[in-house]
Amino acid sequence: MIRTRSLVVLVVVLVVAGALIGHLIGRADATTAVRGIIGSEKRAFFADPAVRKVFERHGYTYRVDPAGSRDMVNRLDGYDFAFPSSHPAAEELLRHRKAAGAPVTAFSSPLAIATFTPIVDLLQSAGLAGRDATGVWRLDLKALVERNRAGLKWNQIPANTTHPVGRAVLVATTRPQDSNSAAMFAVVLDSVTGGDAGAVAKLFADQGAVDSTSDEPFEKYLTRGRDFAPMVLIYEAQFVDHARHSRLDGGQTLIYPQPTLVCAHTVVPLTDAGVEIARLLATDADLQRLAAEHGFRAVDPAVSRPVLDSVRPGDAELPELITGAVPSPSWTALNTLLTKVEEKLA
Repeated sequence: MIRTRSLVVLVVVLVVAGALIGHLIGRADATTAVRGIIGSEKRAFFADPAVRKVFERHGYTYRVDPAGSRDMVNRLDGYDFAFPSSHPAAEELLRHRKAAGAPVTAFSSPLAIATFTPIVDLLQSAGLAGRDATGVWRLDLKALVERNRAGLKWNQIPANTTHPVGRAVLVATTRPQDSNSAAMFAVVLDSVTGGDAGAVAKLFADQGAVDSTSDEPFEKYLTRGRDFAPMVLIYEAQFVDHARHSRLDGGQTLIYPQPTLVCAHTVVPLTDAGVEIARLLATDADLQRLAAEHGFRAVDPAVSRPVLDSVRPGDAELPELITGAVPSPSWTALNTLLTKVEEKLA
């Protein structure tokens, strides 16, 4: 009887212990599901299994939807965080939606231009591009605006057998009213034209129909090459990410607009969970390293330096530091500029 009673007690103890262990394991495995709306250029970063694992380690799973940074304001319902590509875009979101916490800059990326080595050589022969003292290729935007105002076409560049087409010499972009990259490019163009909204608008109008997110023209650049456009405005991160995880071919290279603008990719937390996501993106060492591996410039420049050093498109250096950049405008200043540009485009 005593032996039987002891056995029953032992079984009860094991059952209770098993239930307790199962409960603890269940709690350890429990995760919070969050949703974010992000700039399309960050799609590859969030799709990376290594990024997902880091968030899972912190107790989060996520679903993200890409959108043009300036289009997010109309699509915030149901999201825990929004992740546009600049401070002005984040500021605009805050004008329409109360945040659960302060916006956080997680990483950054300067505007750059995806092009091809023969096109860079052609631009140099036309006096529109050259290497700086560090070997970085630069596109002279002031000269480009002046030549565009004069109606320069590719086939009018002397001795041009590289790209002899009767189209205007310009940079293919997205639509400024929809996409942060084009809006920031308008800011840079405004600075080199001395506030000539008509000249700025002409560089967009001459393109005809354009895409609405920064991901679309870059994909066309990769798949269609010069048949799509000889120069495409992108974020530096997009090119570096492609170079690191795919392969550069067909003379693909990078040139920087002079001046350029550094876009601060900023998280706007919309819920308490979004506050934690923003904090992790900006402070977790693994997430910062993975952001750098996807081409973004981390909060600590030393994290990004090895990645930038590993990419030499067309034997061109990538700048260690971005100097002489146009400052990012306030939302009010940007909105005023884009309204003027839009009026000229109408």
